[in-house]
Parts: sequence; C-alpha cells; structure tokens
Amino acid sequence: MAASLRPGASNVVPLPRVTRSGEMCAVRGDLAGLLAHDLKTPLAAISMNLDFVLDEMGGQASDAMRAALEDCRAANARAVRIVGDMLDVSRLASGERKAMLVDIDTSDLLAGLIRAVAPEATSRGIRMEWNSDEDVVRGDADLLPRALERLLERAVRHARCGGAIAITVRCAMVTIRVNSVPGNENDASPPEAAMRALGMHFAEAVLRAQGGAVWTESDRDGALVFRTALTGH
Repeated sequence: MAASLRPGASNVVPLPRVTRSGEMCAVRGDLAGLLAHDLKTPLAAISMNLDFVLDEMGGQASDAMRAALEDCRAANARAVRIVGDMLDVSRLASGERKAMLVDIDTSDLLAGLIRAVAPEATSRGIRMEWNSDEDVVRGDADLLPRALERLLERAVRHARCGGAIAITVRCAMVTIRVNSVPGNENDASPPEAAMRALGMHFAEAVLRAQGGAVWTESDRDGALVFRTALTGH
C-alpha cells in the first residue's frame, strides 16, 4: 500500500545519497537514457507536423518561409539523431547493447562518410581527401560508421573555409586531419575544444565498446587531428 502524506508534510521524496563515483556514473547514465527515451515522441511529432505543413503549403509558401521550415526540419532531424546516439550510449554503458565486430568494406565506409558531410563541406569550400591501405576494417556495422561520421562532422565544423580534411585508414586506425588554410596555420582549434561535444562522447563510447579508442591531438604543423584505433588488436 502506498504511504499517505500528512497535511503540511513535504511532498519531496529524498533521493539516496550517492557516495561512489561508479554509482554517480550509473545515475548519470540512467538519467541520460530516460531523457533520450522521453524526447523521442515529441521530436517525432515535430517532424511529422513539419512534413505535413510543407506538403499542405505546396507552392503557396514564399521561398523565405519554405527555407525557414526546411531549416527547422533539418534541425529536428539532427536532434532526433542526437537522441538516438544518447540512447545507444546508455545501452552500451548498461550492457544492454553489445558491439558486434564484423568486416566492413573500407571503400563503402569512406564513401558513406564523405556523402554524409558533403553538403556542409561543399558550402564552405572544404576539400575532402582520403586514402586507405586496408580493404576491410573490423567494427560494429551500425555503430562504427555513425561514430566516424560524428568525428568527421566535428572535423568539418573546425575546418576553415577553403581548407581541406584528409582521411587515412591504415593499420586498424582512422586518422582525420584538419589541414590549415595557407597563411592561417596558427588558427587551428585546440584538441581539447574538439572533444567537447555530444557527438564525440558517442564516438568515444562506441570505440571503447569495441575495444578501441579515440582522441585528438595537434601534429607538428599545428593541424587538428582526430585519431581512432578501431580495435584493441
């Protein structure tokens, strides 16, 4: 039977005190999972209603109004993706989801990554360069491409207009180098700043779950570099 409250009694139920860092991490993971789960429904409603409005307006909407609604739809799609990433981080942390390692065709992987960031890179005049010494890489077929996409998106956001991003796959490692614009070699973002993002948190969780790691550093030319060890082997 549920306990009843006396008139004037506090309605605040005290939470158990968390004393160990492991317990605190578990609480944060649970909260993140609950938050992501509860955001799915309102974000889906926003997406469906935006689609409905755009379809109903047809050719009656001004170019500015349609562009604004399209921006809203793109932003909502990004929010949906972030929520999905948060859920998977929570599931990986709890053990509900495990990384399943398979062989992934490197050419297909790189083509998908380049295609995902092409619109933003093209709009800012950022060149994409890539090469690989590996025909296949080992990783989770769903999680790994998403994790690398988050890294590449982060690299594009830190790249200067007119610059270039070089992706190299070699010895079970993916390296993403943000090359400086000639004359602006000292403008590279500090590595620690590049790590502060939900996308980087997701990538780190994915790589750790499959026995790998991800980190950022500055090379001898001062360029920002994202390095990803795909597995522990």
